[in-house]
Amino acid sequence: MAKKIKYRNHCTAQEQVSSGGRYYLDSDSGRKLTGTHTLSPTTDTTAKATVTADTLLASGFEFIAITATSITSGTVTISLDGTTEIIKLLEGESFASKIDTSATPKIHISGTASVEYMTGK
Repeated sequence: MAKKIKYRNHCTAQEQVSSGGRYYLDSDSGRKLTGTHTLSPTTDTTAKATVTADTLLASGFEFIAITATSITSGTVTISLDGTTEIIKLLEGESFASKIDTSATPKIHISGTASVEYMTGK
């Protein structure tokens, strides 16, 4: 039986009317943005792994899911090219996405934190 990964993303688009002001529901979209995708990995999915220090993940997979399970101090950021940290996770937040197989994701932990991740290819 083939393995499948089904994941859903959800966000509420917001805009800041004035610099330093409050954020409001984006008037251009006026609704929540959601998406669902099912992957059928051809070879492998990994079990969840827990890391507490900087971790450079191997390239060659098409799906990644990362959850910041606990942050005592510091920050957790994610890079998809190994150098440019573009995603910041707070405690309890997750990032899951289909990615290019040439991407070289890196989990950067400054301070004390615990992060779970899994990949699929």
